[in-house]
Amino acid sequence: MRICSNCGTINADDARFCENCGTKLEGEPITTPSAEEPAEYGPAEDGSEEQVVRLSQRRRQQQQQDSTQKQITIKKPDIGKVKSGIRKLTKIQKIVIAEVICLAVVIAAFFVIGDRKYSAQSVAERYFDAYAARDWKTVYGLLELPQGSFMQESQFEEMMEKIQTPDITNYTVRQQMGAEDGIVQNFNVEYSVSGQGPSSLQLSLVRQSDKAMFLFDTWKVSAAGMLVENYPVTVPGGARVAVDGVELTEEYVVSNNADGTDTYQISLFNGMHTITAAVPWCEVYEGEFDTSADGSIMVENLTLTDTGKTALQAKMQEALESLYTSAMADDDFSAVSDLFAENAAAEYEDTYNDLRDRLTDGPDDHYTLNQIAFDDFRCSFYAESGTISGEMDCDYTVDYTYTYSGFGSSRTENETNDGSAYVGATFVYEGDTYKLQYVNIPNVWWY
Repeated sequence: MRICSNCGTINADDARFCENCGTKLEGEPITTPSAEEPAEYGPAEDGSEEQVVRLSQRRRQQQQQDSTQKQITIKKPDIGKVKSGIRKLTKIQKIVIAEVICLAVVIAAFFVIGDRKYSAQSVAERYFDAYAARDWKTVYGLLELPQGSFMQESQFEEMMEKIQTPDITNYTVRQQMGAEDGIVQNFNVEYSVSGQGPSSLQLSLVRQSDKAMFLFDTWKVSAAGMLVENYPVTVPGGARVAVDGVELTEEYVVSNNADGTDTYQISLFNGMHTITAAVPWCEVYEGEFDTSADGSIMVENLTLTDTGKTALQAKMQEALESLYTSAMADDDFSAVSDLFAENAAAEYEDTYNDLRDRLTDGPDDHYTLNQIAFDDFRCSFYAESGTISGEMDCDYTVDYTYTYSGFGSSRTENETNDGSAYVGATFVYEGDTYKLQYVNIPNVWWY
């Protein structure tokens, strides 16, 4: 008999296909085992058809189990062979890998720390922290400042020490959102002042052209509001003047004024500053000025030295005597023009010519002026703005000759006339000395 391997139907020995399912039958027909020969799936019993069916079912179940076992069995790899195929790292390779990892960590940390240190937010916080602590050296280093002789750190520190900065107890620095444009970032600082309550301050940070460590943007606090540009400093002509210990040179002069003063323009920190001025024949002027309160500074109300007073009295005597001597000699104005400041000389030419006419032309042919002598000079002086003014009282003596003619004879008589004169004058420094800006020439009557 033939048993179908698909459905288990028993077919005849000569059947080629299962009469139940049509599956092609393979293998040799199955014979019933004898009593002496043990069956593959248990002892032979009676060789009945029922036994044959049971054997067929067992065989089919065994085939299914074998097939299932083959499907789920996975060949396990030989761990020993796998391990033997992996190449072990050398000690040097392990060191190199460790160093690469460390380097990557260091580089990452470098960029993180650098970004925090050089960011606009960090700079704003450091700036105000230094300001609150009155650490002017740090504050100066974080400011964006122009180059200039009056922008030095020492000058900034000295000026800030004179300012009564508040006692700041705590603060917060916050960036103003939407206020950055890549070049400028704005921050609002809210802080508390001891005994006054909350206050606020605006900071603008400007990105600089240079890079920190060639990688990071650098930011500085705008000094707008902390600087004053082209601040006028007016001093008497001929003065040597210094602001905060720095002498003002010709490069800062913007005008030489007609009133005898020189005006300089400088850019400096907005606040308190010192000024000294060495004016010829005057005591050294020392003072202070506040650019935040005044729009300019003028050195005035100087005090003349005793030497200066003596020199100015000699100047006034020389002027009076030279004018009269030259006029009596009928000299041209050019003989005395050097007594006057350049811008005043032309104004006094006519005055001098009138004096000359009066001294050289007598009322008639009977009077001849011989000499005028001045003495007993009494002077007082005061300095104001760019000029030095003086007042001089003096006495004079006129020596003249009177000639009388008549009735065929003539006689000559020498006469004298005494009097006093007053001279007022104003001097300005020009070139290397003081010259007359103004003078009243006294009228001496000699006949």
